[in-house]
Formats: sequence, structure tokens, C-alpha cells
Amino acid sequence: MSSSKPRYLQIYDELKRKIQDRSYEPGDLLPPESQLCATYGTSRPTVAKAIARLCEEKRVTRRAGFGTLVLESPTKAFKVGLLLPQLKQTEIFEPICASIAATAVEDEVRIVRPLELGSDQDPKLLAEVLTERFIAMQVNGVFFTPVEHVEDQERFNLGIIERLQAAGIQVVLLDRDVYPWPRQTPFDLIGIDNIEAGYIMAGHLIANGCERLAFVAEANPAATVQLRGIGAREAMLQNGFSPRSLQNVIFDPARPELAMEQLRSQKATGVVCANDVTAAALLRTMIDSGVRVPEEVQVCGFDDVQYASLLSVPLTSYRQPCADIGRVAMKTMVVRIQKPYVPAKRITLRGSLVARRSTVGREAAG
Repeated sequence: MSSSKPRYLQIYDELKRKIQDRSYEPGDLLPPESQLCATYGTSRPTVAKAIARLCEEKRVTRRAGFGTLVLESPTKAFKVGLLLPQLKQTEIFEPICASIAATAVEDEVRIVRPLELGSDQDPKLLAEVLTERFIAMQVNGVFFTPVEHVEDQERFNLGIIERLQAAGIQVVLLDRDVYPWPRQTPFDLIGIDNIEAGYIMAGHLIANGCERLAFVAEANPAATVQLRGIGAREAMLQNGFSPRSLQNVIFDPARPELAMEQLRSQKATGVVCANDVTAAALLRTMIDSGVRVPEEVQVCGFDDVQYASLLSVPLTSYRQPCADIGRVAMKTMVVRIQKPYVPAKRITLRGSLVARRSTVGREAAG
């Protein structure tokens, strides 16, 4: 056993694994505490503490004068659906889903991932279809990423949630809320603190000597992008600049040169892009036009997508902790299903700044 954990947790892990792999079947009795003490070379209080944890999780039950009885898995029958209508548009969702699936195996939860996820279907129609399917399947919970950039999106997303809840299905939100900040929905939400992320990226540019910053995003940006802009503006304020000195530049994917020209006219020396997709397109346009990055303009983005390090000028980005988001989301879902009455949690995990050539000199970037 690993020595990095307290002894009782090591014993708990071992007994839990044996229950999960059916070495101990439901209805079996665990060995007496005296035998477990001899097996693990430890004291009775340590063994009792491990068994108490299994009792809390309803994996076993203790009966005086009878022994410790193995129960059916408390999560064995759980089915949880993935409702991410715009999965294909955001690269971070795939590793998050992979982490959810891996954690679900540990928790003995079945993940339902419809084949349509990742398709080019209309996101509103896909959300409608999958909602009805999950209701018909009687899943216990659904991970939902609210649909963005659609007509009347707030009402639409709330309608999806209300239908799921009316069917007794628990909902955990991933990445984003239904409401714009600072309003908050009364549902569990797992993601990053986008205000902090924006603050970190703008602060990085300021520390690199940039004094004229711009925030570049498409028109009508998502709520997460708006929060990143708020964080960037706060970084300007905390570093002695006027918050109005952060310029907002609209990015049109069909005509990226317009954003570049506006940045030139504003003499921006540092650019915080809404995400890596926008940053990559802007970088390409700048380099094709002879702009020297990072010597003249420093550029950064968010999400640290796979190709960020492969661009002609490798991109500085804010890396989201996708594996941790998926793991925490799955644990949150299990609690939500088992205890639907507990208060909703809003859990924000911290990502990390990955500095590359687009914001630092060649010597520093390595």
C-alpha cells in the first residue's frame, strides 16, 4: 500500500476496491476486525475508522453481534447524461468529459454520451432532443453546458433545466452559468474563475512592460468571455492604470484584419484575446502583415488548446485544469443525486499561466 496516505485510508481504499471488484459480494461479511488488524498489521481503532468510512458511504453496515455486512453499491444504478450541445466548438470539453468518464468508473456510475455530441447539429435542436431522451431513459443526473449565442438563450436554457428537474433529474452545470454575472442560478456549477483568469493574463502583460492593453473578442461574447474582460480591466486598475485604458476590440473571424488595424490605431502593445481560437487567427494576420510578435505587440489567449504551442509564434495561454474539473464535477454529481437537498455549490478551480514566445522574448521562452 502507498505510505503517502494515513493508514486508515489505505485500508479503506483496499476494502473499497475489493467491494467494487466483487471480491466481497453484497451479502458477504467482511473479516472480523481482529483478522483485519492482523492482515494489515495495525490497531483496532485504525481498522474501525476505515470501516466507519465505508459505513458512511453505505457500502457496508455493522450489526452488533453479527459482523460487517457488504451492501449493494450505493451508486450502482446511477445513470448520468452528458448534455453539451456545443461540445465541438470548445476544445476543453473533450478532456473534461474524459475525466468525468474515468471518475465515473471509480464511482460505479454509468455515463450516457449520445452519439450526436460533437456533431454540427443546431445546438438548440440537439439540446431539445437529448433532453427528451434523457427523460425517457430516466437518468439520475445530467451535466449541462448552457447553449450560447442563440435567440432568447436564458429562457431556453432555464426551460431545459426545468424539464429535467420536473422529471426528477439532477443538474450540474459545467463551465458556465445560465444567467449573466453577477446573477447566479441555484444549481451546482463547476469551472474556473474567469475573472481571476482575465486578471492573471492582463497582469502578465503589464509585468512584461505593456502599458496599452486591448481585449479582443467577437461581438456579443459569451458570459465567460465577458468575465475575462472584467478581470483584465481590474488588473489595469490594480496596477495604477485607468480601467478605461483597456480598449475593447471587436473581432470578426471573416475579416481579422479589421481588428488588427484597430489595434494598430490604438497603439496597443499587449492584447488579451477571448480565447485561443481568436488569438491564433489574430496572430496569423499580424505576422502575415509584418507585425513583430512579441517585439511590437504581445498576445495571449485562454484554454491552452492543443495547437497553441505549435503556432509559428507559440501562444501564451491560460490552461484550464480540465482533468480536475471533470473529477470534481463527477464527485459533485454523486453527492447531488444522493443528497438532492444539500445547498448548491459553485466550485471554481484555478488554472495556470503557460508563458510562450507570444508574450516573452526568445531567451525567456526557451
